[in-house]
Amino acid sequence: MEATELIESDFWESDDCRILAPPGLETEGEHLGRLLDGEEAVIFATSGSSGTPKWVLFRREALLASARAVNLHLQIVSGDSFLVALPLYHVGGFGMGARAFVAGCALHHYQGPWDAGRFRDELKETGCTLTSLVPTQVHDLVSLKLQPPASLRAVVVGGGRLNEQKGQMARDLGWPLLQSYGMTETGSQVATDTLENIEREFRSEPLLVLPEWECRLGEDGCLHLRGEALCESYLRREKDEVIRIGVKDVEGWFRSRDLVEIEGKELVMCGRADRKLKIMGELVDVQALEDEVGAHLDGSEVCLLPVPDDRRGWRLLPVVEGLADDVGRAIEGVNRSKAGYARLEQARVVERLPRTALGKIDLSALRQEIGLS
Repeated sequence: MEATELIESDFWESDDCRILAPPGLETEGEHLGRLLDGEEAVIFATSGSSGTPKWVLFRREALLASARAVNLHLQIVSGDSFLVALPLYHVGGFGMGARAFVAGCALHHYQGPWDAGRFRDELKETGCTLTSLVPTQVHDLVSLKLQPPASLRAVVVGGGRLNEQKGQMARDLGWPLLQSYGMTETGSQVATDTLENIEREFRSEPLLVLPEWECRLGEDGCLHLRGEALCESYLRREKDEVIRIGVKDVEGWFRSRDLVEIEGKELVMCGRADRKLKIMGELVDVQALEDEVGAHLDGSEVCLLPVPDDRRGWRLLPVVEGLADDVGRAIEGVNRSKAGYARLEQARVVERLPRTALGKIDLSALRQEIGLS
């Protein structure tokens, strides 16, 4: 797909099925497309960083509902212009095209391998006012101490929570960052920081829920969502048959696996329910442990990999990016304050953590790289 298609009414008024397949899933996407020929739909794959991706089916009107909600929140008008530096096969990149169509504004597509310097130069050349990035891309801009052009008024950060220290470093360089929270199933953003906060210290939470969304807390502490922008179903192909799995209950609520706190109209993210493990009969918050180790490692990123263990249930193996001399000391420091069931294994160090196209750690690839699968 070309980005220019997304600002043409032909695409949004079409009754055809479009599959946005990421690299490696093109053949599967073609199979799905043939089976769904003649059905009005736009279909994405989830990131698949921790397993087999799911196909997610949207109606075009749901994606436009998401665009209208984001445009209202970010005060996007026809005089704005977008630079798309995320893949169009992901809702983060695709969504910018939908917003440009709804607002009637210009859309530019950054193409080729990611290069922070070239991206900054293209922002300046095009005079774009808006873009979206993932935390890894922000990290690269900060590492090179690049400053944005004066035309840029907002950068939505998605695909994961940006470290607040790194976010403030970017703000100090002039980058008008706004942390957001969303998922493939919602077509884009659910909650995003406000434009007014660009002039304040960077924060990754709490985030203001967009008016499009109704939110509630489930009994398990996970976020439930309801709104017009929700996808319709998951898809799975079995030979020449498409299996559809509904995502909403009878009242229209989608149950996520994200643990949250809801404070009025704001969300505070507390991690993923599927990142809590029973070890020796005790529930361990893997995300919290990962954050604690990361706080001891200045500038190095860590990933805690669960490893099955016959006796304990699980062991937690820290994998650290880069040559951090203080890795052993950091692990020892964390372990000293933990009960035996929550203590970590000796860390493994890799030159670079493998990542998906959106900069998320690719857990499947990492397990293969260090010989765990």
